[in-house]
Amino acid sequence: MKPHMKIILISLFYIISLLSTATIAAGQDSAKPYLPIGIFLGRIEEGARIFTPVRLLPFDHPEAEHHQFPNALQIYGTELNVLLWLGHKAGYDLWATITRYPQQPSPNWPYAGFSPPDTAHLDQTPCVNRPAADAPFRGLRAVLFVNRQPVCFMVDTRNLTLAERGMAKPTTMGLDMTRAEFLQGVARAAMYVEPRSSAAVIFGQ
Repeated sequence: MKPHMKIILISLFYIISLLSTATIAAGQDSAKPYLPIGIFLGRIEEGARIFTPVRLLPFDHPEAEHHQFPNALQIYGTELNVLLWLGHKAGYDLWATITRYPQQPSPNWPYAGFSPPDTAHLDQTPCVNRPAADAPFRGLRAVLFVNRQPVCFMVDTRNLTLAERGMAKPTTMGLDMTRAEFLQGVARAAMYVEPRSSAAVIFGQ
């Protein structure tokens, strides 16, 4: 397939996904939790994840294989929209990479126990900008909260030394914490979001 045809097909997928977002959101079960997804950006010199989508599936889910931060091997449903949107707000242009890594996104949503990201009102979602020093932990760049639930996050440790992260040796995720510690830190960022509200919290460089 010629390159320009691939671009056209990907663009059509994005448009269709945007149009279907309202339908997905309208039909979602509000009792189901969201399944947080995010991007880890790290330094190749450390052996860290240079660019890795991570979906925080339950440890016993077949895709997770009991990993703390399992790689998302494919982007599903409205995850594409939310990753692109939050990345843009945090200053990242993720389109070219995320639509090809490691395979093209799918409009399907295979996780019946979870709600897909609610992106019906992304264009109206406010952004709260805070200094980098306000981040619950070093490297956290952005979190999108829907009804104060974390839906999407961006972590970037490329410009941080190990000492700045309180670490003695590098790790593949660029940080030294468990999933529970990570989620506790992300949850603390909700202090900048009004109760029962949705907003993206962006922490400066």
